[in-house]
Amino acid sequence: MQPKTFDELYKAVDKKEIHSAIDKEGKSHRFFVATNGFLCEFYPRSGRRGFRVSSNDFDNFVSFKGAPEPKTEDEKLKREYNTIAKYKKMAGKATFTNSFIEDCKKLPSFDDWKNDKVKSSFNDSITPKGLYELHITTGNKIDGRVISIARIAKQYPHYAQMLRDAIKNQTERSICSRVSFAGYEMGLSTAKRGEGEFLGYLSLEFKDCGNGYYYLLINDENFIGYDVD
Repeated sequence: MQPKTFDELYKAVDKKEIHSAIDKEGKSHRFFVATNGFLCEFYPRSGRRGFRVSSNDFDNFVSFKGAPEPKTEDEKLKREYNTIAKYKKMAGKATFTNSFIEDCKKLPSFDDWKNDKVKSSFNDSITPKGLYELHITTGNKIDGRVISIARIAKQYPHYAQMLRDAIKNQTERSICSRVSFAGYEMGLSTAKRGEGEFLGYLSLEFKDCGNGYYYLLINDENFIGYDVD
């Protein structure tokens, strides 16, 4: 379907007949009708939030795409499992160990995971275990989010090298605290626990606040989401 007016586009999106559009520059735009009744466009890489599309925007669109075919149950599960698989795969590259790393390595295969269903911790649905039920993270919006040491090195090469040295030598060290990074105040540290356990911590906290996002070192080059406070 190729709507000829903004009203036709609105009705097609509302009926889920149109999913997205391509503009004159070749860029893709994904649509939805918000709860307030406005036609909106999703923010890039978001499936929940967006901004209003006005009738003035309509002439910028040159073609429209229908809604994609519904995913099978297995396809939906595989997409969910990808985040779990990320922890398993990345932990396998670590040259150090700790209980978090070992738990990640022991995460189930896709087939074992999809067949081991439990009552959700957040509602009454019966689903395969999430990262919270698998005791890997606290179950939050940064699950699966990765921040690499290489990214930190672009802004703070000295701190990144200190971190890499601490990982190589498995030494306990407070590397930095409350330095500006990605719009937050960053902290980096390493620690040793028990028999042969080595850990790395990355915190991204709101300015002048003890709350934020917390990551654990999952291998020699990357931190991964663990908790939100």
